[in-house]
Amino acid sequence: MPHEAAQIALVIARIAEEIIAKIATLSDEQLNQRLPVPDANTLFAIATHAVGMGEFWVLTLVGDRPSNRNRSAEFVAAGEGKALRARYQQWIADTHALLDTLPESAMEQVVEPPFEFRSAGGLQEGPLTVRDCLLHVVEHTATHLGHIQLTADLLQSGAI
Repeated sequence: MPHEAAQIALVIARIAEEIIAKIATLSDEQLNQRLPVPDANTLFAIATHAVGMGEFWVLTLVGDRPSNRNRSAEFVAAGEGKALRARYQQWIADTHALLDTLPESAMEQVVEPPFEFRSAGGLQEGPLTVRDCLLHVVEHTATHLGHIQLTADLLQSGAI
């Protein structure tokens, strides 16, 4: 059985692959379609936010990679599904490269996410461990997978 970080990488990859599969069923027009619901995001924006969040919390906070994340821009992002799917594939590969070899002792290492990301994610005050960050990614990405699945189903059914 894989060690804890590698197991979490498998879960993150499974969720991300479900997002890839769902957005692959939609045209670029559908991905960028505004929904007739106040304050709703496009599917492209939701998926961009999910991968941006994941890249930041895994690769930057845990992997100590530089980031130029602009969280607010994620919610107005628009573009092509092919590029978005490629970004997810790269995130999956980078997540495995980092977490599959992460020492077990690193799971208790303390990290400090910026306040704006911590507060937006509903996380508690005080120190967060690598484990906390990775579990946040699982929870948050799975939540957005649900949003993506429901919105895609509504778009494909013609209900909206």
